[in-house]
Amino acid sequence: MDLIKCPHCEHEILSRIGTICPNCGHTVTYFEGNKKKARYGKFFAISVIIPFISFLTILSTSLSKISLIIGAIIYILLALFSCPIRFKDLFFTTYEKVFFWGIWLLANSMLTAMVVNLFSKLQ
Repeated sequence: MDLIKCPHCEHEILSRIGTICPNCGHTVTYFEGNKKKARYGKFFAISVIIPFISFLTILSTSLSKISLIIGAIIYILLALFSCPIRFKDLFFTTYEKVFFWGIWLLANSMLTAMVVNLFSKLQ
């Protein structure tokens, strides 16, 4: 088992979720422990926030063709930034891998359809 230092008293404890420090009573949560779990938490936040930001960007830049092109470029960059392939070493199970890929593909296919639809209306 991996050992970590308790964030409150620096006593060595197991990194397993739910471990209670015998020295101070601190309970280990999911994102405490190794660096992989903390990075996983950041990826989870990115995968939830980026599609929402992309949607707002596309929506706010849909007034003219030039601004929509800029918004589409920003959307593509954000999609590449949040792509699960950049975080492939974080997934603990195959289910997580399939889940995050599915969500990413679904969100980006809907956003791509939105961009194509807006371009066709502006022509």
